[in-house]
Amino acid sequence: MLRRKNYWLLFAILLLALTSLSPSMELDTTEGSYPLRQPQSLSEQPDSGDQGRVKSLSIRVSLSSEELKELERISSNYTLSSGIEVIISNVGNEENADMLKQELTTGESPDIIMTDGRNIADLATRGFLLPVDVYQSVPGSAPLTMLIPQMQWNGYDWGVPLDIDPYVLVYSPQRLAELGLAEAPKSLEQWGLLLNQLREQQEKTPGKEQYLLGLDSRNPYGYMTLLESMGFSLASDNTAALEWTQYARSYFYLSSRYNPDLWDMLQSGKLAIAALPLSEWQQYGNASLTAEAPMDMAGNKGYEAMHSRFFALPAGSSNPEAAVNWLAYITSSTAQLEWLENTKRLPALDELYQSSLPEITGLPFDSKLLLSEEAVTEEAPGRWNAFSAATTLLLTGKLDAAGYKAALSQKSE
Repeated sequence: MLRRKNYWLLFAILLLALTSLSPSMELDTTEGSYPLRQPQSLSEQPDSGDQGRVKSLSIRVSLSSEELKELERISSNYTLSSGIEVIISNVGNEENADMLKQELTTGESPDIIMTDGRNIADLATRGFLLPVDVYQSVPGSAPLTMLIPQMQWNGYDWGVPLDIDPYVLVYSPQRLAELGLAEAPKSLEQWGLLLNQLREQQEKTPGKEQYLLGLDSRNPYGYMTLLESMGFSLASDNTAALEWTQYARSYFYLSSRYNPDLWDMLQSGKLAIAALPLSEWQQYGNASLTAEAPMDMAGNKGYEAMHSRFFALPAGSSNPEAAVNWLAYITSSTAQLEWLENTKRLPALDELYQSSLPEITGLPFDSKLLLSEEAVTEEAPGRWNAFSAATTLLLTGKLDAAGYKAALSQKSE
Protein backbone atom coordinates (compact mmCIF):
# COMPACT_ATOMS: atom_id res chain seq x y z
CA MET A 1 0.00 0.00 0.00
CA LEU A 2 2.81 2.40 0.85
CA ARG A 3 4.50 1.68 -2.48
CA ARG A 4 1.24 2.42 -4.33
CA LYS A 5 0.90 5.75 -2.53
CA ASN A 6 4.45 6.66 -3.52
CA TYR A 7 3.58 5.91 -7.16
CA TRP A 8 0.57 8.23 -7.03
CA LEU A 9 2.68 10.94 -5.35
CA LEU A 10 5.36 10.68 -8.01
CA PHE A 11 2.69 10.78 -10.75
CA ALA A 12 1.15 13.94 -9.27
CA ILE A 13 4.57 15.65 -9.06
CA LEU A 14 5.34 14.71 -12.66
CA LEU A 15 1.96 15.98 -13.88
CA LEU A 16 2.47 19.27 -12.05
CA ALA A 17 5.91 19.71 -13.62
CA LEU A 18 4.62 19.05 -17.13
CA THR A 19 1.77 21.49 -16.64
CA SER A 20 4.12 24.29 -15.56
CA LEU A 21 6.37 23.75 -18.58
CA SER A 22 3.63 23.59 -21.27
CA PRO A 23 2.41 26.77 -23.04
CA SER A 24 -0.87 28.27 -21.98
CA MET A 25 -3.90 26.81 -23.77
CA GLU A 26 -6.28 29.59 -22.81
CA LEU A 27 -8.31 31.05 -25.71
CA ASP A 28 -7.86 34.72 -26.51
CA THR A 29 -11.38 36.11 -26.18
CA THR A 30 -10.45 39.73 -26.85
CA GLU A 31 -11.84 41.37 -29.99
CA GLY A 32 -8.52 42.87 -31.01
CA SER A 33 -8.82 45.63 -33.62
CA TYR A 34 -12.07 44.38 -35.20
CA PRO A 35 -14.95 46.74 -34.40
CA LEU A 36 -18.30 45.38 -33.35
CA ARG A 37 -19.93 46.67 -36.52
CA GLN A 38 -17.78 44.50 -38.82
CA PRO A 39 -19.96 43.31 -41.71
CA GLN A 40 -20.56 39.61 -42.20
CA SER A 41 -18.90 39.77 -45.61
CA LEU A 42 -15.53 40.20 -43.92
CA SER A 43 -15.74 36.95 -41.95
CA GLU A 44 -13.25 35.22 -44.23
CA GLN A 45 -10.53 37.83 -43.75
CA PRO A 46 -7.35 36.85 -41.84
CA ASP A 47 -7.43 37.23 -38.06
CA SER A 48 -6.06 40.51 -36.73
CA GLY A 49 -3.18 38.64 -35.13
CA ASP A 50 -1.76 38.00 -38.61
CA GLN A 51 -0.87 41.66 -38.99
CA GLY A 52 2.34 41.23 -37.04
CA ARG A 53 3.56 38.72 -39.65
CA VAL A 54 2.90 40.94 -42.69
CA LYS A 55 6.14 41.35 -44.63
CA SER A 56 5.01 43.32 -47.68
CA LEU A 57 2.15 45.27 -49.24
CA SER A 58 1.39 45.54 -52.95
CA ILE A 59 -0.06 48.83 -54.17
CA ARG A 60 -1.09 49.82 -57.69
CA VAL A 61 -1.32 53.47 -58.68
CA SER A 62 -1.64 55.65 -61.75
CA LEU A 63 0.78 58.56 -61.37
CA SER A 64 3.22 60.66 -63.33
CA SER A 65 6.89 59.73 -62.97
CA GLU A 66 7.49 62.68 -60.63
CA GLU A 67 4.49 61.78 -58.48
CA LEU A 68 5.58 58.16 -58.33
CA LYS A 69 9.01 59.14 -57.01
CA GLU A 70 7.43 61.28 -54.31
CA LEU A 71 5.04 58.52 -53.24
CA GLU A 72 7.92 56.05 -53.09
CA ARG A 73 9.93 58.49 -50.98
CA ILE A 74 7.12 59.01 -48.46
CA SER A 75 6.36 55.29 -48.45
CA SER A 76 10.01 54.44 -47.75
CA ASN A 77 9.73 56.34 -44.48
CA TYR A 78 6.77 54.15 -43.57
CA THR A 79 8.85 51.06 -44.34
CA LEU A 80 11.62 52.27 -42.02
CA SER A 81 9.17 52.72 -39.15
CA SER A 82 7.07 49.58 -39.73
CA GLY A 83 9.47 47.10 -41.29
CA ILE A 84 6.87 46.34 -44.00
CA GLU A 85 8.13 46.38 -47.57
CA VAL A 86 5.87 48.36 -49.91
CA ILE A 87 5.82 47.33 -53.57
CA ILE A 88 4.29 50.04 -55.78
CA SER A 89 3.37 49.37 -59.41
CA ASN A 90 2.46 52.23 -61.71
CA VAL A 91 0.25 52.02 -64.80
CA GLY A 92 -1.38 54.53 -67.14
CA ASN A 93 -4.92 55.79 -66.59
CA GLU A 94 -6.49 53.75 -69.39
CA GLU A 95 -4.49 50.64 -68.51
CA ASN A 96 -5.37 51.08 -64.84
CA ALA A 97 -9.09 51.11 -65.60
CA ASP A 98 -8.87 47.90 -67.64
CA MET A 99 -6.70 46.13 -65.05
CA LEU A 100 -9.03 47.24 -62.28
CA LYS A 101 -12.04 45.59 -63.91
CA GLN A 102 -10.16 42.38 -64.59
CA GLU A 103 -8.47 42.02 -61.21
CA LEU A 104 -11.47 42.89 -59.10
CA THR A 105 -13.64 40.34 -60.89
CA THR A 106 -11.01 37.59 -60.68
CA GLY A 107 -9.92 38.35 -57.12
CA GLU A 108 -6.26 38.70 -58.14
CA SER A 109 -5.78 42.25 -56.95
CA PRO A 110 -3.12 44.12 -54.97
CA ASP A 111 -3.63 45.14 -51.34
CA ILE A 112 -4.42 48.74 -52.31
CA ILE A 113 -5.62 50.32 -55.54
CA MET A 114 -5.93 53.90 -56.77
CA THR A 115 -9.01 55.07 -58.66
CA ASP A 116 -11.17 58.08 -59.43
CA GLY A 117 -13.14 58.94 -56.29
CA ARG A 118 -16.40 58.79 -58.24
CA ASN A 119 -15.82 55.09 -58.88
CA ILE A 120 -15.72 54.21 -55.17
CA ALA A 121 -19.45 53.83 -54.48
CA ASP A 122 -20.03 51.74 -57.59
CA LEU A 123 -17.18 49.36 -56.73
CA ALA A 124 -18.38 49.10 -53.13
CA THR A 125 -21.97 48.23 -54.01
CA ARG A 126 -20.77 45.52 -56.37
CA GLY A 127 -18.78 43.86 -53.58
CA PHE A 128 -15.34 44.68 -54.99
CA LEU A 129 -14.08 46.69 -52.00
CA LEU A 130 -13.61 46.41 -48.24
CA PRO A 131 -14.66 49.29 -45.94
CA VAL A 132 -11.51 50.94 -44.64
CA ASP A 133 -13.02 52.15 -41.36
CA VAL A 134 -13.88 48.60 -40.25
CA TYR A 135 -10.21 47.94 -39.61
CA GLN A 136 -9.16 51.29 -38.24
CA SER A 137 -10.41 54.86 -38.07
CA VAL A 138 -7.93 56.73 -40.22
CA PRO A 139 -6.46 59.47 -38.01
CA GLY A 140 -6.03 63.07 -38.98
CA SER A 141 -8.27 65.80 -40.28
CA ALA A 142 -11.56 65.10 -41.98
CA PRO A 143 -11.55 65.26 -45.80
CA LEU A 144 -13.11 68.14 -47.68
CA THR A 145 -16.89 68.05 -47.29
CA MET A 146 -17.42 67.75 -51.03
CA LEU A 147 -15.48 64.46 -51.05
CA ILE A 148 -17.55 62.71 -48.38
CA PRO A 149 -20.33 61.45 -50.71
CA GLN A 150 -17.67 59.82 -52.87
CA MET A 151 -16.13 57.79 -50.04
CA GLN A 152 -19.21 56.74 -48.08
CA TRP A 153 -21.90 54.15 -48.74
CA ASN A 154 -24.17 52.18 -46.42
CA GLY A 155 -22.67 53.84 -43.34
CA TYR A 156 -19.05 52.92 -44.09
CA ASP A 157 -16.00 54.61 -45.61
CA TRP A 158 -14.83 52.73 -48.70
CA GLY A 159 -11.96 54.93 -49.80
CA VAL A 160 -9.34 57.42 -48.62
CA PRO A 161 -8.71 60.53 -50.78
CA LEU A 162 -5.15 61.43 -51.74
CA ASP A 163 -5.61 64.70 -53.63
CA ILE A 164 -7.93 66.75 -55.82
CA ASP A 165 -7.59 68.40 -59.22
CA PRO A 166 -10.31 70.99 -59.95
CA TYR A 167 -11.04 71.84 -63.57
CA VAL A 168 -10.77 75.46 -64.68
CA LEU A 169 -11.62 77.49 -67.77
CA VAL A 170 -8.47 78.84 -69.43
CA TYR A 171 -8.57 81.64 -71.99
CA SER A 172 -6.73 84.57 -73.49
CA PRO A 173 -8.29 87.87 -72.32
CA GLN A 174 -7.15 89.45 -75.57
CA ARG A 175 -8.92 86.81 -77.67
CA LEU A 176 -12.16 87.08 -75.68
CA ALA A 177 -12.06 90.86 -76.07
CA GLU A 178 -11.92 90.37 -79.84
CA LEU A 179 -15.06 88.26 -79.51
CA GLY A 180 -16.84 90.97 -77.53
CA LEU A 181 -16.41 89.67 -73.96
CA ALA A 182 -14.34 91.11 -71.15
CA GLU A 183 -14.37 87.84 -69.19
CA ALA A 184 -15.38 84.22 -69.55
CA PRO A 185 -19.09 83.45 -70.10
CA LYS A 186 -21.17 83.18 -66.95
CA SER A 187 -24.41 81.79 -68.35
CA LEU A 188 -25.89 79.85 -71.23
CA GLU A 189 -26.87 83.11 -72.85
CA GLN A 190 -23.31 84.44 -72.74
CA TRP A 191 -21.96 81.21 -74.19
CA GLY A 192 -24.49 81.62 -76.99
CA LEU A 193 -23.33 85.19 -77.66
CA LEU A 194 -19.70 84.05 -77.72
CA LEU A 195 -20.51 81.34 -80.23
CA ASN A 196 -22.40 83.78 -82.46
CA GLN A 197 -19.42 86.18 -82.45
CA LEU A 198 -17.10 83.31 -83.36
CA ARG A 199 -19.36 82.22 -86.23
CA GLU A 200 -19.50 85.76 -87.61
CA GLN A 201 -15.72 86.06 -87.55
CA GLN A 202 -15.34 82.71 -89.26
CA GLU A 203 -17.73 83.76 -92.04
CA LYS A 204 -15.55 86.79 -92.66
CA THR A 205 -12.39 84.67 -92.83
CA PRO A 206 -13.45 81.35 -94.44
CA GLY A 207 -10.89 78.59 -94.32
CA LYS A 208 -9.43 79.76 -91.03
CA GLU A 209 -10.09 77.21 -88.31
CA GLN A 210 -11.51 78.67 -85.12
CA TYR A 211 -12.86 76.79 -82.11
CA LEU A 212 -15.02 77.84 -79.21
CA LEU A 213 -14.08 75.31 -76.53
CA GLY A 214 -11.40 72.68 -76.08
CA LEU A 215 -12.03 69.74 -73.77
CA ASP A 216 -11.21 66.11 -73.14
CA SER A 217 -13.81 63.63 -74.38
CA ARG A 218 -12.52 60.71 -72.23
CA ASN A 219 -14.46 61.80 -69.16
CA PRO A 220 -17.22 64.27 -68.27
CA TYR A 221 -15.04 66.69 -66.27
CA GLY A 222 -14.49 69.14 -69.11
CA TYR A 223 -18.17 69.12 -69.99
CA MET A 224 -19.06 69.46 -66.30
CA THR A 225 -16.93 72.62 -66.24
CA LEU A 226 -18.94 74.05 -69.12
CA LEU A 227 -22.24 73.17 -67.45
CA GLU A 228 -21.17 74.67 -64.12
CA SER A 229 -20.26 77.94 -65.80
CA MET A 230 -23.81 77.99 -67.19
CA GLY A 231 -25.33 77.28 -63.79
CA PHE A 232 -26.20 73.64 -64.54
CA SER A 233 -24.88 70.25 -63.44
CA LEU A 234 -24.86 66.74 -64.86
CA ALA A 235 -27.72 65.77 -62.56
CA SER A 236 -29.91 68.86 -62.96
CA ASP A 237 -32.56 69.50 -65.58
CA ASN A 238 -30.10 70.75 -68.18
CA THR A 239 -32.17 70.22 -71.33
CA ALA A 240 -31.41 73.72 -72.61
CA ALA A 241 -27.66 73.19 -72.14
CA LEU A 242 -27.82 69.80 -73.88
CA GLU A 243 -29.64 71.26 -76.88
CA TRP A 244 -27.12 74.09 -77.09
CA THR A 245 -24.31 71.53 -76.95
CA GLN A 246 -25.86 69.66 -79.85
CA TYR A 247 -25.87 72.91 -81.82
CA ALA A 248 -22.39 74.10 -80.77
CA ARG A 249 -20.35 70.88 -80.68
CA SER A 250 -18.99 71.33 -84.21
CA TYR A 251 -17.07 74.26 -82.72
CA PHE A 252 -15.58 72.13 -79.93
CA TYR A 253 -11.98 70.96 -80.15
CA LEU A 254 -11.98 67.44 -78.65
CA SER A 255 -9.00 65.45 -77.44
CA SER A 256 -8.74 62.03 -75.86
CA ARG A 257 -5.65 62.67 -73.71
CA TYR A 258 -3.31 65.48 -72.71
CA ASN A 259 -2.77 67.65 -75.77
CA PRO A 260 0.02 70.28 -75.67
CA ASP A 261 -1.38 71.87 -78.85
CA LEU A 262 -4.19 73.41 -76.78
CA TRP A 263 -1.79 75.90 -75.22
CA ASP A 264 -0.51 77.12 -78.59
CA MET A 265 -4.09 77.31 -79.87
CA LEU A 266 -5.16 79.43 -76.89
CA GLN A 267 -2.31 81.89 -77.32
CA SER A 268 -2.72 82.16 -81.09
CA GLY A 269 -6.46 82.81 -80.81
CA LYS A 270 -7.41 79.63 -82.68
CA LEU A 271 -9.16 78.40 -79.54
CA ALA A 272 -11.26 80.76 -77.41
CA ILE A 273 -11.51 78.75 -74.16
CA ALA A 274 -10.33 75.38 -72.83
CA ALA A 275 -11.64 73.35 -69.89
CA LEU A 276 -8.54 71.86 -68.27
CA PRO A 277 -7.36 70.38 -64.97
CA LEU A 278 -5.78 72.89 -62.60
CA SER A 279 -2.62 70.74 -62.56
CA GLU A 280 -2.11 71.38 -66.29
CA TRP A 281 -2.67 75.11 -65.83
CA GLN A 282 -0.09 75.21 -63.05
CA GLN A 283 2.43 73.44 -65.27
CA TYR A 284 1.83 75.11 -68.64
CA GLY A 285 -0.07 78.36 -68.00
CA ASN A 286 1.59 81.74 -68.50
CA ALA A 287 0.95 85.44 -68.00
CA SER A 288 -0.83 85.83 -71.36
CA LEU A 289 -3.61 83.49 -70.25
CA THR A 290 -6.16 83.54 -67.44
CA ALA A 291 -7.75 80.65 -65.54
CA GLU A 292 -11.04 80.79 -63.65
CA ALA A 293 -13.01 78.24 -61.70
CA PRO A 294 -16.56 77.71 -62.96
CA MET A 295 -17.59 78.14 -59.32
CA ASP A 296 -16.53 81.78 -59.47
CA MET A 297 -18.66 82.36 -62.52
CA ALA A 298 -21.77 80.30 -61.82
CA GLY A 299 -22.00 81.08 -58.12
CA ASN A 300 -22.80 77.45 -57.28
CA LYS A 301 -22.22 76.07 -53.79
CA GLY A 302 -20.50 72.86 -54.78
CA TYR A 303 -17.51 72.25 -57.03
CA GLU A 304 -18.68 69.45 -59.29
CA ALA A 305 -16.00 69.59 -61.98
CA MET A 306 -13.23 68.24 -59.80
CA HIS A 307 -11.23 65.06 -60.28
CA SER A 308 -10.15 63.26 -57.09
CA ARG A 309 -7.78 60.34 -56.63
CA PHE A 310 -8.66 57.81 -53.94
CA PHE A 311 -7.04 54.78 -52.43
CA ALA A 312 -9.25 51.75 -51.74
CA LEU A 313 -8.99 48.19 -50.43
CA PRO A 314 -9.95 45.46 -52.92
CA ALA A 315 -12.08 42.66 -51.50
CA GLY A 316 -9.18 40.31 -52.22
CA SER A 317 -6.67 42.32 -50.17
CA SER A 318 -4.68 39.81 -48.13
CA ASN A 319 -3.51 42.31 -45.52
CA PRO A 320 -6.30 44.86 -45.02
CA GLU A 321 -5.25 46.06 -41.56
CA ALA A 322 -1.64 46.65 -42.56
CA ALA A 323 -2.90 48.31 -45.74
CA VAL A 324 -5.05 50.75 -43.77
CA ASN A 325 -2.06 51.62 -41.58
CA TRP A 326 -0.15 52.53 -44.76
CA LEU A 327 -3.10 54.63 -45.94
CA ALA A 328 -3.21 56.48 -42.64
CA TYR A 329 0.48 57.31 -42.97
CA ILE A 330 0.37 58.36 -46.63
CA THR A 331 -2.72 60.58 -46.28
CA SER A 332 -1.82 62.18 -42.93
CA SER A 333 -1.60 65.97 -42.82
CA THR A 334 2.21 65.82 -42.66
CA ALA A 335 2.45 63.58 -45.70
CA GLN A 336 -0.11 65.64 -47.63
CA LEU A 337 1.92 68.79 -46.99
CA GLU A 338 4.94 67.03 -48.47
CA TRP A 339 2.81 65.84 -51.39
CA LEU A 340 1.60 69.40 -52.02
CA GLU A 341 5.09 70.87 -51.82
CA ASN A 342 6.70 68.35 -54.16
CA THR A 343 3.92 67.56 -56.65
CA LYS A 344 1.77 70.75 -56.48
CA ARG A 345 -1.34 68.53 -56.29
CA LEU A 346 -3.93 69.94 -53.93
CA PRO A 347 -4.51 67.97 -50.72
CA ALA A 348 -7.81 66.40 -49.72
CA LEU A 349 -7.78 67.39 -46.03
CA ASP A 350 -10.01 70.17 -44.78
CA GLU A 351 -7.58 71.49 -42.13
CA LEU A 352 -4.89 72.35 -44.69
CA TYR A 353 -7.23 74.83 -46.38
CA GLN A 354 -8.13 76.38 -43.05
CA SER A 355 -4.48 77.24 -42.37
CA SER A 356 -4.04 79.54 -45.42
CA LEU A 357 -0.93 77.86 -46.82
CA PRO A 358 0.92 79.92 -49.47
CA GLU A 359 0.87 76.96 -51.89
CA ILE A 360 -2.92 76.88 -51.66
CA THR A 361 -3.71 80.59 -51.48
CA GLY A 362 -1.79 81.15 -54.74
CA LEU A 363 -4.50 79.46 -56.79
CA PRO A 364 -6.24 81.21 -59.72
CA PHE A 365 -9.42 81.18 -57.61
CA ASP A 366 -10.29 81.62 -53.96
CA SER A 367 -9.32 78.43 -52.12
CA LYS A 368 -12.34 78.91 -49.84
CA LEU A 369 -14.45 77.67 -52.75
CA LEU A 370 -13.17 74.23 -51.77
CA LEU A 371 -14.42 74.63 -48.19
CA SER A 372 -18.10 74.48 -48.98
CA GLU A 373 -20.06 73.06 -46.05
CA GLU A 374 -22.50 71.48 -48.46
CA ALA A 375 -21.39 68.19 -49.93
CA VAL A 376 -21.75 67.80 -53.68
CA THR A 377 -24.69 65.49 -54.32
CA GLU A 378 -23.45 62.14 -55.53
CA GLU A 379 -25.43 60.17 -58.05
CA ALA A 380 -26.48 56.58 -57.45
CA PRO A 381 -23.71 53.97 -57.79
CA GLY A 382 -23.04 53.18 -61.43
CA ARG A 383 -24.44 56.49 -62.66
CA TRP A 384 -21.00 58.02 -63.06
CA ASN A 385 -20.08 55.43 -65.69
CA ALA A 386 -23.36 56.16 -67.46
CA PHE A 387 -22.60 59.91 -67.41
CA SER A 388 -19.12 59.27 -68.81
CA ALA A 389 -20.33 57.10 -71.66
CA ALA A 390 -23.27 59.33 -72.57
CA THR A 391 -21.17 62.52 -72.45
CA THR A 392 -18.57 61.07 -74.79
CA LEU A 393 -21.29 60.05 -77.25
CA LEU A 394 -22.92 63.48 -77.00
CA LEU A 395 -19.70 65.39 -77.62
CA THR A 396 -18.69 63.19 -80.55
CA GLY A 397 -22.08 63.52 -82.25
CA LYS A 398 -23.25 59.94 -81.69
CA LEU A 399 -26.10 61.09 -79.44
CA ASP A 400 -28.34 64.12 -79.63
CA ALA A 401 -29.83 65.82 -76.57
CA ALA A 402 -32.83 63.50 -76.50
CA GLY A 403 -30.65 60.42 -76.92
CA TYR A 404 -28.39 61.55 -74.08
CA LYS A 405 -31.32 61.87 -71.68
CA ALA A 406 -32.75 58.56 -72.86
CA ALA A 407 -29.44 56.80 -72.19
CA LEU A 408 -29.34 58.08 -68.62
CA SER A 409 -33.00 57.27 -68.12
CA GLN A 410 -32.40 53.65 -69.12
CA LYS A 411 -29.57 53.45 -66.61
CA SER A 412 -31.88 54.63 -63.84
CA GLU A 413 -34.46 51.92 -64.51
